[in-house]
Amino acid sequence: MRTLVVVSALIHQGGRYLFIKQNKLQGAYPGTLHLPGGKLENDENPAEAIIREIKEEISVQVTNLKMADFDWDTTSYKGEMTRFIFLRFTAELKKGEPVPGSDAAEVVWIPKAELAKEHLNSPTIRMLRNLHLV
Repeated sequence: MRTLVVVSALIHQGGRYLFIKQNKLQGAYPGTLHLPGGKLENDENPAEAIIREIKEEISVQVTNLKMADFDWDTTSYKGEMTRFIFLRFTAELKKGEPVPGSDAAEVVWIPKAELAKEHLNSPTIRMLRNLHLV
């Protein structure tokens, strides 16, 4: 089993939260909405990684980046069981209109009141519970 360290961010603006639909065919948690993020590279710290991933995936800048929590999960990824270590942030949209980039097929804004109704992956649901958003 391999292990991947992943950074992600719950980006909010005006009571809405930003999620993506991935375009990966063999991605983890298929058919669910994801937080923007991705793999931590060897030459970067988590804050650098999440800024890079946000720019690649949705082409925006964020502000008030704060470490929110960490979590882990084991699931199939690209045909192999993988242990994910999640380092998760919160942030506010600073500049730009989110548009799908490298790994995002679609960008979705969800109002806080609707979060519990959406088809989110289990690690994201745990984060939202920790933040008392669902």
